[in-house]
Amino acid sequence: MFDPQVHIHKTVLMQRLLDAVSRGYHFHVAGTIPLPKAQRLADKFSERYAVHRNECQRAYARSKGRANARLFLLAVPGSTDLLWWLCATSGVGSIHDEETLRDSREQRTRLRIETDYEAVRMTRRQNRGGGAVWTWRMTNECSTRWRVRILLACRGPGVAEIGPSIRSLYRTPGFSGIRQQVGELMVLARREWRHRHGSLDHFPVPLALPYVERLPDTSIRLSELINNRASDVSC
Repeated sequence: MFDPQVHIHKTVLMQRLLDAVSRGYHFHVAGTIPLPKAQRLADKFSERYAVHRNECQRAYARSKGRANARLFLLAVPGSTDLLWWLCATSGVGSIHDEETLRDSREQRTRLRIETDYEAVRMTRRQNRGGGAVWTWRMTNECSTRWRVRILLACRGPGVAEIGPSIRSLYRTPGFSGIRQQVGELMVLARREWRHRHGSLDHFPVPLALPYVERLPDTSIRLSELINNRASDVSC
């Protein structure tokens, strides 16, 4: 039985997915599964695509031109469902024949976290080392939701709505692509506030948007999560 790790914090999962795609795991398929069925899914992917391989085994498979695959799981707060991502490298392997894989390097098939974020390859500024790096950005759907929320909040009579909206915006994961979009949304917010209220005198000044540092693993084993949920139900 394959007992994979389940991530319990979305930002940690996002870092690990970026690690994978930057190391050649460009192909992916994703979905949602009820927790009671997750073990069966993990065992199937282990048997068919060897997602249980360790680093040495993956290196050996890569040297032979074989595809490697990895399974990522995220516990959904307040739900008995898990989100899952199956990621694969190029190479010979049944995963490319049996799964409808998407290529994260293509704009229309980017690796996504639901409808909120997508992994993109961006050019880094020269003062930060230059070159192209993988990062996360808000999807068009997510960015549009934020634009609508900010515009409506700015049209209110005071700071009661725009203040919480900005604080919530600044709690989005601080990956470089998202930080850039947050900056653009703040430009929009200030412009709309000035238009509606005449000045920025009462516009809430946010704290600095934090960068995402390298985060330690906070995952737990699937078997442990299943046992914990079973205990909660029995209580």
